[in-house]
Amino acid sequence: MTLRAILRATAVVAVLVPAVTGCRWMSDEKGLVRNTSNDYIEAQETEPLIIPGDLSAARIRDTWPIPAIEAKPLARHYPGDAPPPDAIFGGEAQDAIKIQRLGDRRWMIIADEPSKVWPVLEQFLTENGIGIASETPEAGRIDGTWLSVDSGNHEDVVRGTIKEHKQDADGRDRIRFKIEQGIRYGTSEIHLRHENDALAQPTVDWPSKSTVPDVEEALLLEFGGYYAAGISTQSVSMLARQISTANKAVIERDGQGYPKLRLNVDFDRAWAVVNSALERAEVEIDNTQRSDGLLQVNITKDVLGGRERSLLSRFWPSGEDARPLDIRIESIEESQVVQVFERDGQPAPGEISQQILVMLREFAS
Repeated sequence: MTLRAILRATAVVAVLVPAVTGCRWMSDEKGLVRNTSNDYIEAQETEPLIIPGDLSAARIRDTWPIPAIEAKPLARHYPGDAPPPDAIFGGEAQDAIKIQRLGDRRWMIIADEPSKVWPVLEQFLTENGIGIASETPEAGRIDGTWLSVDSGNHEDVVRGTIKEHKQDADGRDRIRFKIEQGIRYGTSEIHLRHENDALAQPTVDWPSKSTVPDVEEALLLEFGGYYAAGISTQSVSMLARQISTANKAVIERDGQGYPKLRLNVDFDRAWAVVNSALERAEVEIDNTQRSDGLLQVNITKDVLGGRERSLLSRFWPSGEDARPLDIRIESIEESQVVQVFERDGQPAPGEISQQILVMLREFAS
């Protein structure tokens, strides 16, 4: 071997050694020191500090907490292949403001997050001369002050509406608002209650119904018109961001990995949501059994739409476009769980269930 070849080989080894060892060790004037920059990955929390009973623990807090790692449930259910992407569905206009009714219940849906609706509601009350008696952002509630609405003329919308619909009733009146996250992501639900202390005993808790329902509906319409007109200044309430964490519709997976849609509403609302979502998605409903929470449907590949259609084709019977499936709603604790099954009672393939449940969520209201 020539001298030039020996020197070249020596130079290569000199370069490779630091490259291999440098990921765990660093050198200083005293020699090699272990690199500890990634030790946090394997760090474990120790037992909480025990504070003697005669001392206060108010100032003791963890300054470097280990953050929670977000669960990725899909990873273990698709070991050999990536899951298909969720379909994108085109529902109703995203800027819609509308009133929903279910029995004697009514509420307004606005296609904005609660943190954007909250300051507009505050401004609506202020511009109508209504004081704010209390605000509870974590519960999404704003209570107005008590009003004395006499028989005179009132220039503001709130007093004028109350006077018109309560007629000659005596007593004081107040309006109370509750803002919740809507079933569809990025939407808000606005609930309103009217109370009159001469017609019914006022409550501290949220009333189940308004003293005069006509006042409730009329003021919801007034607020909807105010919001649509864009009169208020655009802002975001940082306090009201707490409302956005209370999801009404969450897609989860059961112990076997099958997807399910959890609706955090009562059964009557869940039944109406699923039926109306299927109707808006133009899904054919063969049969319904409300007492069993069952809807028998025919799902076509066209309903699932887009490139997901070709990805899911392998789950359709050969030569058939429609696939008969059962959608079941089951009450579990205070939630309603929606899942998709074959007609023989077996769970539908996870990929199909996922897309159908996403479709229900996106067409819900």
